[in-house]
Amino acid sequence: MQNHLGRRRAAAQWLTLIIGCFGLLAFSPAGALARSASANARREIMALFGEEMQQAALKLKWRGERLTEDTVYAVALTGLSWETAWGKERPFSLAWGDWRKLAGKRGGRNAAGVIEEARHRYEAHDCDGAVVVASSDFSPEEIGCDPVLKEAVGQSLLALGRPEQAFPVFASPFDPSRGTGDVRETDRRFREAAFEAARRANLTKEAVAFGLSLLLDPGQESAGVNQKALAYLESLGVEIDRVLLGILQAPERLRGIAAYVYPAADLLAYRASPRLLPFLLHLANSDDVHLRGRAVLGLGIMAYQARPGEPSDWAGRVVWSPLREYGLSVGERKLIAKEIREAADSDRYRLRVAAAQAAALVADDESLPLLQKLAKDRAYTLSPAERDKRAPRRLVFPVREAAAAGLARYGIQVDPGGGEFAGKALDRARRGGDDQTNDRRNLRRDAACQIAITPLDSTTAPPFTLTQR
Repeated sequence: MQNHLGRRRAAAQWLTLIIGCFGLLAFSPAGALARSASANARREIMALFGEEMQQAALKLKWRGERLTEDTVYAVALTGLSWETAWGKERPFSLAWGDWRKLAGKRGGRNAAGVIEEARHRYEAHDCDGAVVVASSDFSPEEIGCDPVLKEAVGQSLLALGRPEQAFPVFASPFDPSRGTGDVRETDRRFREAAFEAARRANLTKEAVAFGLSLLLDPGQESAGVNQKALAYLESLGVEIDRVLLGILQAPERLRGIAAYVYPAADLLAYRASPRLLPFLLHLANSDDVHLRGRAVLGLGIMAYQARPGEPSDWAGRVVWSPLREYGLSVGERKLIAKEIREAADSDRYRLRVAAAQAAALVADDESLPLLQKLAKDRAYTLSPAERDKRAPRRLVFPVREAAAAGLARYGIQVDPGGGEFAGKALDRARRGGDDQTNDRRNLRRDAACQIAITPLDSTTAPPFTLTQR
């Protein structure tokens, strides 16, 4: 895949020139004021992270090829080169602390009893008491490392209006072995709390890093786009698309960042607009199935066209991205249609799903016959088998489902099949189908997560080795 990433760097350079031209298209005074404010915000971000951008390669001890300006921008703003909270195995995670390595200052009291007392005081809304009890027996590092103390003290400090003290508590790595419940959810909750504390304390640099971590790693299965973090980052002047392009352009060996290529592609498709057309067309030539599929879907989102008299609820069955019509040229639409046709003819079912979704959005003369063809696709997936062989399994025909959702836009109702089956009923339901449950061809094995931007993403999700705990 590296050869395709290399070619995409050249496309991204052209993309920078194209983006600069879009500012010439609007001439209203209101538009000029908005552009001026946006430009000022971007300059402030550049000033805030200027030193980090200059030292990014040095801090990462990078000795490889020269990093693109977009990659340097992404490394600096995400904190990969300076934020001490991020781990090495999975950068945007706090779940790597080790309680045993910390030298505490306990005064002989029972540690478990003190932790329980601090938690009880916090839950009873005695925030001062929770902070005092915990601080009297534990060091700040220990408080941040224990999930119970971290929650009780950090939230108490926020409630007391002391976000500048709450931030280092929440931003410290915690020991996952000392908590209960899902580690990924606990990590997400603490990163979200650190983000909120940094915002309240006007720690803009830290708020940007934690906001981008929430955007790129939501910490939940089939999680959607974190709209709160996105809105905040955009209000500051953070160039989201530049961060995403920087991740996609990064060398494979650059510490940590390669694990977030998939969520970067997800978000780029979600935010697709004509200024990203050259890059998405280039990405559509990737050998990686997920990257190519997201490029095809992004092209479909970009080429969306409204249809008169269409049902009002069809779009949510196809994609969760906000849709708007852009004035694409005939030539640009032909390039997009070509990528959709080629994906529809692929032997990878994930690409055929993306083609069906894109065709539904484009709604041109070729879309209806293409959707009708894909509605007969034989590919299916099965949920994991239970120990009890008589237990039902979930049967899904993903390409058919995508095509059926698209055909609903035309007022055509199609049953894609599938459902909960067991025993002989399951055998009958999948007879004549093509089992693609274990298809992992041309997919990364080190992907950290995926951002869900369509209803079928939970079915077509690639394997996430870094999320296994």
